[in-house]
Amino acid sequence: MNHKVVRIVLVILLAFIALTSIPSGVAMITGALRIPPEFLQGTLFRDYTIPGLVLAIIVGGSSLLAAVAMFIRREWSVILSMVAGLMMAGYEVVELAIIQQFSWLQVLYFAIGAVIFGLAGYLWMTEYRSYHFHTRHASHA
Repeated sequence: MNHKVVRIVLVILLAFIALTSIPSGVAMITGALRIPPEFLQGTLFRDYTIPGLVLAIIVGGSSLLAAVAMFIRREWSVILSMVAGLMMAGYEVVELAIIQQFSWLQVLYFAIGAVIFGLAGYLWMTEYRSYHFHTRHASHA
């Protein structure tokens, strides 16, 4: 697989997550996104402030940072992209566990997070692993 194509796909997916998560998180906090408050009954949350902050800052922010780092080709962008993919997938798992309401959007965003993690992992294994992990043992003879 062409690494340049993988990087372009990663930038697009990460930017998509950032451009949808940050405004959605802000909309959750401000109440502009109409989510029934009944979904939070029996959870630790009284309102959508904390979930909105996590969505905007943790999920959206990590994706934005990873997209920019990948675009300017920083070595650490691959690890950051893996983390951002895990954040997206993890947010969806926790959301489903807490509100116990299933949506096709949860599946879509979980899948995008998993694809981001997989593609970034592929880049790590093919481009950077040999720089950080020695695969041969030194002979002391």
